[in-house]
Order: sequence, then structure tokens, then C-alpha cells
Amino acid sequence: MDSQHLPLLRRAGLVLLIAGLADLAALAYCLSNGIDYVSGFNLFAVACGILLLRGSLMAASVVRWVACFALAASVALLLGLPMMQPFSLTFTQLRLNQGPSVGAAALTAAVVALLAWLVWQLGRAPIGAARAHAGLPHRALHLPTLAGVGMVVALGIFLVTMRVGATANNAKIMAEQQVGPGYRFHISSLSSSRGDKGTSVVGVVIAWKENDIQRIPVRWLEP
Repeated sequence: MDSQHLPLLRRAGLVLLIAGLADLAALAYCLSNGIDYVSGFNLFAVACGILLLRGSLMAASVVRWVACFALAASVALLLGLPMMQPFSLTFTQLRLNQGPSVGAAALTAAVVALLAWLVWQLGRAPIGAARAHAGLPHRALHLPTLAGVGMVVALGIFLVTMRVGATANNAKIMAEQQVGPGYRFHISSLSSSRGDKGTSVVGVVIAWKENDIQRIPVRWLEP
């Protein structure tokens, strides 16, 4: 069988392995220093990187599918984020320098670029030819793309439903009692759990006005 696909697989495997090891190192550092960190690649990237370095066409198919799903979800989330909270809150955050840091923005851009590169690299013609020669099925990318976008749409629907109704209004009233008048309110998170004494509701409400933004934790027990 023609081996033109092997350098492509190994290049993708090396990049994925480096990304996974860097993610594991960052995770270990943050855990040891009590810093919050959301790990994205870690062991999956390391394992798949090793398999790609060994020339696994099956691993290439899995990685491309997952990368396409994550890329679609990431792009949809980035496009949808401005609509998941009031524009006036976003503008106030930017004006008060409470928006995403330069480092976070750069890391997000790097991850999106890596995902796009993996989808392109592992979909190149020599790899497709090698898969066909090996009798492996062709995997179209419309399914992971739709799944990624659909996950973000489902998240948006959940957030909209979370922010309406009596429970949401009660959270805003409790937040207003803590900060006083003159603020506008946006529910950042809200969840409930049923216990022996009733339903415990916890959440975070963002209170903001022109020159101030506060994150107000709220908690109460419903019978």
C-alpha cells in the first residue's frame, strides 16, 4: 500500500501529543497551586497522538470526527456568546476591563486553529486513499458538525428557560436586596436539588450598572 499518508499522520500525531502533554502539564501546575483550570486535551490527545504516530487510520478517523465536533461547537459558542447575556452587560464588562483576558483569548484562538488544522490535515487525499484501500468506511463530517452546533443550541435554550419564571424572579429579588436599587440583573447560573427538607436552590446573579459589576450568590430553600 502507498505510504504517502504516513507523514501526514505522524505530523498530526506529534502536534496532538505535544498539545496533550502541554495540557497535562498546565493541569498539574494549576492543581498544585489551587488555580481553576478546564482541561481540554490531556490523556485523549496523548493516546490519540501516539496512535497517529504509529500510523493508525482508525485513530485518524476518530480524531477528525471529534475535532470537527469540537470545532463546530466552539465556533457556534463564540458566535452565540454575545447573545447569551444582555449587550449592555457585555459593554460594561469591556469598559471596566472585566472581559476575557488577552491570554484566554489567545488560548481560545490557538485551540480553534488546532482543531481546524486537525480536520484539514486528517482529511487530506492521501489519508482518504489509504482508508479506502484498507476498506474503512468514509465518515462524512455533517453529523459531528450538526451535533456540535446542536449542543450549543440546546445550551442556549436551557439558559433561556433558566432565566424565566418564578424561581428566576426570586433570585433577582434576593440579589437586589443585597446590592440595593439602581442595578440591572442577569442570572449567570441557577440550579436546584431536592432534599429531605425541601428543594434547595442556589445560583449566581450578575448585578451591574454603569460603573460597577457584582456577582451575587443566592441561596434559598423551597418547601
